[in-house]
Amino acid sequence: MQTERSIPELTKDMAFHLGDMFRNELKLARVEATDSVKSLSGGIGMIVTGAVVGVSAVTLALFAAAYGLSTVFPMWAATAIVAGAAGLLALILVSIGRSAMKPKELSFPRTRDQVSRDLKNISEHVH
Repeated sequence: MQTERSIPELTKDMAFHLGDMFRNELKLARVEATDSVKSLSGGIGMIVTGAVVGVSAVTLALFAAAYGLSTVFPMWAATAIVAGAAGLLALILVSIGRSAMKPKELSFPRTRDQVSRDLKNISEHVH
């Protein structure tokens, strides 16, 4: 046999469950944020390492190109040509990189889905 509960008891119980549900959603969001930051930090470390090695290789290649052009042009002109070409390439690469940056790694799809389910569940039980 089911016992009848008063409205204040039901309200108190509902408030407790809503608070508990909210805390769980915050925990899930925190876990997702931590996972996203960890995956980004590992990638950033690899990018920095690759950039350091790449800068060294590009510097040597630019010196080689300037020395190669110095057989046709004076050294100052060969160096200016190589520097101009490298600057133009750098500008193009930075523009492409800026357009490719998207914050999709920092979204919280599981939290969004869980909150949506919780709101739907609440609206079904309130009516």
